[in-house]
Amino acid sequence: METKHKKSSVVWLQLTAGQGPKECGWVIAQLSRVLLDEAYRENLSAEIVESLAFDKLLRNQTLIEPDAFLSILIRLEGKGVDGFAHKWQGTIKWQGESPYRPKHKRINWFVGIATLSMPSNSMKTFNELVKEVDMETMRSKGPGGQHVNKTNSAVRITHRTTGLKVRVESDRSQHRNKQIALERLQLLLANQNDLENKSLERSRWSQHYEVQRGKPIRTFYGRDFNE
Repeated sequence: METKHKKSSVVWLQLTAGQGPKECGWVIAQLSRVLLDEAYRENLSAEIVESLAFDKLLRNQTLIEPDAFLSILIRLEGKGVDGFAHKWQGTIKWQGESPYRPKHKRINWFVGIATLSMPSNSMKTFNELVKEVDMETMRSKGPGGQHVNKTNSAVRITHRTTGLKVRVESDRSQHRNKQIALERLQLLLANQNDLENKSLERSRWSQHYEVQRGKPIRTFYGRDFNE
């Protein structure tokens, strides 16, 4: 009897500093590394697909690696990914001295992690989306102008009907980046009713919310982020 191969589940997590100060953006940067390391230990595929620097001057540039982020979007895939994501979803607390204001009295900093949903009843297939987008390829660049790949592995797609644009360069494979870009577009289109008439930059991060203090789902301490 032939056993059907079950397709791996995919979850998108958005880490956000909410309305917090830059310290919360710094926590987001550290927390993303902790989350990725934990995902790898559980044999999950994990990658940062999009990030938005906390400091506006550090956005849309590749020379300096930001030390704080307003948001980071992570794609997770693999067996047990739903349970993994559940352990992270909610308010996260970090207790430690401010990396920017050493004499600051505040030691408790709160950030949030939310799952981006993709309603199945409004989801378009990849084949449908491919017919609706213009696709460009280009070289990927990392901080300091270093090329992630010497080939044109980065992908940018534009949805002709809505004007939504998605750029992905998280993988060395152009084919893989195309797949992730189409997934990201699926998410945006599936949730476009909630985006109303906001600009693209705001709509990409529409899941920002006021991070709820108290009753954090997980708590980390110190510069080493021990739980």
